[in-house]
Amino acid sequence: MVEMSDMVAGGYYASTALFGIGGAGFALATRDRLYAYFALHALAVGALALTFPPVSPAADAILPWHIACRIAAEGLVVATIGLGIAHLLAPRLSGLLGYAIRCVFPIGLMASASSLWFLFNIEASYIYALVMLGVLVTIAVALVVGIARGHRETLWIAVALAPLLSVGVIAAVMDGFELGSMQNYAEGMLLGFAFELVCVSGLLAVRFRSTLRERDAALAEAVAARNASEVDALTGIANRRVFERDLRNIPHESYTALAIVDCDHFKRINDQFGHATGDVVLQSIARSLDCVPGKAMRIGGEEFAVFLTAPDWQRELELLREGIAHQTRHALAGLEIVQNVTVSIGAVELSQGRPTEQALMLADEALYRAKRLGRNRLEIERPYEAKPKISPAIACAA
Repeated sequence: MVEMSDMVAGGYYASTALFGIGGAGFALATRDRLYAYFALHALAVGALALTFPPVSPAADAILPWHIACRIAAEGLVVATIGLGIAHLLAPRLSGLLGYAIRCVFPIGLMASASSLWFLFNIEASYIYALVMLGVLVTIAVALVVGIARGHRETLWIAVALAPLLSVGVIAAVMDGFELGSMQNYAEGMLLGFAFELVCVSGLLAVRFRSTLRERDAALAEAVAARNASEVDALTGIANRRVFERDLRNIPHESYTALAIVDCDHFKRINDQFGHATGDVVLQSIARSLDCVPGKAMRIGGEEFAVFLTAPDWQRELELLREGIAHQTRHALAGLEIVQNVTVSIGAVELSQGRPTEQALMLADEALYRAKRLGRNRLEIERPYEAKPKISPAIACAA
């Protein structure tokens, strides 16, 4: 047997270790067990390579314990191949073949564990060869069936294992039927393993890329679902969930005021012109609100909320009230409907730049006052801390 140079052998051992570590890393990153099986297989290949020259002696100087070590490593290689193929193919195979492919892993482990038996029964190595021949044939048949059923990843595995299976079957046939030892068995096995590792690495790279695409698609769907849950379907602006969240949490942006906007006599519009017209009115109001500096939300029916960021927020709200009347009049004119639509607005200045439940209550009070005073107006409520305190002397006099 031609010996490999120490440099080539060292590179081979390092490559298998690198493939093993890389596969383990991908397995942890993607939670895909196929990467873990590949990592175990690469390490088993490295262990088997140690039983060939230059670490292990040539065939004519080999001892029983060398054979036992080689058989143990070969069993682990077969077992790890069985793990990967069963992971890919077992769900797609039925009947006896599906059961057989699941048995490759335990058979490989048993073959590895039986290596000590060959220390004392070296003549019975043909039994091991026949068992391995059956296992290799089972793997080959499973791969052919997987390819016939259109499983693309099986084609990768079949191409990767073709040289290795060929060498293994030839060696098993020769040993099992006592036809002598295969010439250049070590070189054939090592070259087959090298080819397999490269091909399987390509498969796993493609699989990893596919996993990343699936992850990106899932993240995009999750973001879209989250956005959909926070957007009002009719008007396209934020909904009440966003409003309540900003009331509970400190927002990233500092707001100057909170305003509640309510469409006047909206029920009358629905009753007189229909709900489709009412929807047009709400959409028109939302478009106007979306132009105001800040964040606009529909919080229910014909009621909207606005967190304003403009320092001159009172002027912005007056312009908003006038703009809504103009915008809705123009939208209804497109439906050949002549109708003036107005809104009432209640607002409160926000202390410390954040909305609170107390601010909402004050804005509601201002809105109710605007409704009582005739609608189509802006009313502003002062914060509690801004209201004048009653002098104790005056209180006592009262």
